[in-house]
This record gives sequence, C-alpha cells and structure tokens, in this order.
Amino acid sequence: MVCDRPFDEVALQLEGSIVANDLGILQVHDFRRLLQAKGMSLEHNCRVYEVCNPRLTAQLIDIDPGLAHVLPCRISMHDQGGVTTVTTPMPSALMTEFSHAANVARLARTFEAGLQRVLRGLL
Repeated sequence: MVCDRPFDEVALQLEGSIVANDLGILQVHDFRRLLQAKGMSLEHNCRVYEVCNPRLTAQLIDIDPGLAHVLPCRISMHDQGGVTTVTTPMPSALMTEFSHAANVARLARTFEAGLQRVLRGLL
C-alpha cells in the first residue's frame, strides 16, 4: 500500500488499525533509530511491526512448532520520495511453504485476512 501522507501519520493509523483488527503489536523495530544508535545514518524512516493474533498463533504452533520461524507476522513501512509504503508478506504463502500439516493453510488464510483488513484500514 502506497500513500502520500506523512510517515508518522501513517504509523499512528497503522497502529490503530492493527489493534482494531484484534492483532497485538509485539515489537516495533525502528531501523532509523536503531542504526543511529550504532553510529550509522539512514536517510529514510523504516519500521517493522511484529504482530500476532494470539489465538491463531497458538493454534499454528500447536499444529506445527516448525512454523515459529515465520511468526510473528511482520508489517513493514518506509518512506521515500514523499510517499509512505506499507507492506506485509502473506502468511498463506509463507506458512504453506514450510508446513503441509492439516489446517495450516486455512489458519494462515484467516491470519492473512486480518492483515489485509489492517492495510485496508489505511485507505
């Protein structure tokens, strides 16, 4: 999703949309701040939100603990050239690549639908 609104405005809206869609924010990685703390500069804002639906996450890990490496789901946002971009990998593609256990595809699609609602909330 690409928009011409300021990064911080989109970040606040994204955080609200995540919570409104029953997802929890587990961690926010602000790469600009992290790299500045290491003495490096980053020209653009760049954040990664680690999000999860606790119920779905528990079900997925119960079915296949090997899925832990693709959880929590991530939503990335950055600004460049006056636009803010928000993206997320689709859980159905990631999880079914690593697990063929019964119900993983269905649960991943449910998780994905929530992420898509989050992104639509930014429009």
